Amino acid sequence: MTTPPPAPRRKKGWMTLKVTRVEDETWDTKTFYLEDSVENGCPFDYIAGQYLTLRFDKIAEKAVARSYTMSSSPNQPGFSALTIKRVEGGLVSNWMCDNLKVGDEVKALGPIGKFCYDPAKFQPHLIMLGAGSGVTPFVSMVREYADKLGQEGAPREMTLLVAYRSKLDLICWPDLVELNKIPGVNIITTLTREDAQSEGFLHGRPDDAMFKKVLEGTYQNSSYMTCGPEAMMDQFVEFLKAQDVPHEHIHLESFGN
Repeated sequence: MTTPPPAPRRKKGWMTLKVTRVEDETWDTKTFYLEDSVENGCPFDYIAGQYLTLRFDKIAEKAVARSYTMSSSPNQPGFSALTIKRVEGGLVSNWMCDNLKVGDEVKALGPIGKFCYDPAKFQPHLIMLGAGSGVTPFVSMVREYADKLGQEGAPREMTLLVAYRSKLDLICWPDLVELNKIPGVNIITTLTREDAQSEGFLHGRPDDAMFKKVLEGTYQNSSYMTCGPEAMMDQFVEFLKAQDVPHEHIHLESFGN
């Protein structure tokens, strides 16, 4: 008789998480490492691509809540991490980047979300398109599956196309460089406001020509995920539909501030 796997660990209601480390990713982006305020460590199990909802009671007249995808992955035990980018008019994200420090506590609910790799439904090749902070779910997924490619429960191959404005905006860059060295992982970076093609970057916003160059030959054996600005996601979906990619092989996620 097969023993069923243990139920995922999960705290009911709002958790209290403590900030244990803050790292500057770029000039406008920080990663916050979170642990349980009492027991330390990560108090829940999660799937790469899921998010936490944070609640702040004192930064506005009324309590505000925002959801952020974890950039950490389940194979990084002891903490969860959120990579937060400042955005124009972003009440919570900007407040976090300006004020949240080691030792502070935040209220969190989760993990939540279905924007995750599903080995039962996805094709062997996982292809991801992100831009700016929309790369965070894909950073989590690549961290989680890069050393498991071809094994049960993991993709056979992973491709990530990510757009940043310039080399000053490369979120989670040291990890992406190292992960790109793993056979079966292909991370392609385009810079929209800086031409650094001599250094191995593509140049320009993701468009049909870039999609065709990167994705040629993948349409029959791949699942596609995208997270970022709505216009980019819409263009990506229309391109894939024009290549007769089935609707069930296309997965989208939006994000807030």
